[in-house]
Amino acid sequence: MHRDFSIEPPRRRFSVGASARFFYLGEAIARVYEPTQTQLSDLDRAYQSTGEYLVTCPEFDGLLYLVHAHGSRQLGTMVRPMEEYREGFDIDLAACLTREGLQRYGGAGGPARLINDLYAALKRYADRHDLKIERDDRCVTITYAGGMKADFAPIIDDASHVVLHGETHGRIPDRDLQRYMSTNPRGYCRAFDSIAQVAPAFERRVELNATFESLRKSELLPLPDAEEVFARLLSRLTQLAKINRNIAFGAPTSGENLAPPSCVVTTLVANAYAIEAPKPHDGPMDLLLDIVQLMPRLIKRFPMPEGSEFWYLDNPTAQNDNLAAGMNTKAKQQAFDAWCERLVADLTSLVDAIDQGAGMDVIARAVERAFGPRARAAVLGDNAQRREANRSANRGIFVVGSSAVVSTPTFAHTNFGD
Repeated sequence: MHRDFSIEPPRRRFSVGASARFFYLGEAIARVYEPTQTQLSDLDRAYQSTGEYLVTCPEFDGLLYLVHAHGSRQLGTMVRPMEEYREGFDIDLAACLTREGLQRYGGAGGPARLINDLYAALKRYADRHDLKIERDDRCVTITYAGGMKADFAPIIDDASHVVLHGETHGRIPDRDLQRYMSTNPRGYCRAFDSIAQVAPAFERRVELNATFESLRKSELLPLPDAEEVFARLLSRLTQLAKINRNIAFGAPTSGENLAPPSCVVTTLVANAYAIEAPKPHDGPMDLLLDIVQLMPRLIKRFPMPEGSEFWYLDNPTAQNDNLAAGMNTKAKQQAFDAWCERLVADLTSLVDAIDQGAGMDVIARAVERAFGPRARAAVLGDNAQRREANRSANRGIFVVGSSAVVSTPTFAHTNFGD
């Protein structure tokens, strides 16, 4: 299972127009997999209502003071769940208790009592509103109307001076409910946000900005400006990696789930971005390729005497928190390495199609391979909508050799190609 990552891949060079077109494709793909603003508002309203109820529950006698979202909701990296039939999104929630909670719920059996109290309180709420409720290893899950699933995990405040953003550090019951583990979801979000603020060093930034602006002015449909795109670049790249993972592994079955957890994918993309973004790149296309090629090398791989490997991925905001702990089986490790190779191949095929000015049918096939039929439909629909808008305005839209999209005056009877 040892792999040679010492040889750096040759640098790709891309036209400015190809980079701009690639990122607008990425925007269309990510949008179809993320919740709408209405869905986000419904989601926030649902968990905030539950949180207000929990704060007043007698089980905690004032110790529980806040329920907040964390993970993908806060990072801006939410994507649809793997199950195609599900319409609702999943959200991770922290039910925060003051440090005095370590006294009430400390000692033998303390973690189990904490989960029991949380389940009892949430069950009253679920029964009152006719909601489905499940008790998991160290959280309680409520399924709201519309299929949204919310995982409530109890976290007791326990500030630390030895981890990044330790002021929000806490303790969470382990899966066996025998002790407490280090955790810091708010600190992790702050660390991710800090990396996201790293401005990518695009050597042709002026040309990129001008191309983005030209495209925005030539399109009749609204497009984000360059600075808006670059400000959320890390979140968009993370979404694309997670969507590809979902397509590659499919929905979980009754057997072992081999897909890498979202925390692993998100951390690897962020860590790779922190390394690659300050380096000179032509644009988003070659930056993303460099990131996905670097990701496998950022997991520490320790050979074991029996020939297996122990993987470690550090969470800098929590103590001794190995984010890759759940991947230490041969099957999961092999599946992860195979997925990374597929991710590189899928993105390379899509990038090649865009960079070579291929027709929309070729690009759509590459999109479907990388991001699924939903993404293909979104890209084709977006393209058709733009063509119709330009046709109505007596303007044609075509792709020149550099992959830059150009709009020109035309006549109503002109045949429009891709």
